[in-house]
Amino acid sequence: MTSCRIEPATPETVEAFYGEPVGYSFKGIVAVEDENVIGIGGIYRLNGKRIAFTDMKPEMRKHKKIMVKSCRLLMDMIRKEHRPVYAVANQDEPTAQDLLARLGFEPTGQFNEYGETVVWRDK
Repeated sequence: MTSCRIEPATPETVEAFYGEPVGYSFKGIVAVEDENVIGIGGIYRLNGKRIAFTDMKPEMRKHKKIMVKSCRLLMDMIRKEHRPVYAVANQDEPTAQDLLARLGFEPTGQFNEYGETVVWRDK
């Protein structure tokens, strides 16, 4: 199996993942397999709210330990916000809704074209 590592996201790694720069700044991490960015996650601000996100390419699925470690790192970032953090479960990922619930995200009753917005609250 090829090696995979997690490192801080930079404008260069974000562009490598998406194929173009994104129109907002965020703090986050990327998963890199043999110099190819195959996963990304982080927190950005939108209208005064913090939004958590993740995205991955199919090759990320073979790195289960890195997926778990990335999730833990992202949750550490979320906890350090000390304020509500919002997310939407990816409708193409069958386990996304359940994972967000296990991580402490709660339904808000608000929906958009991507699904229901959930919130993690600092306790």
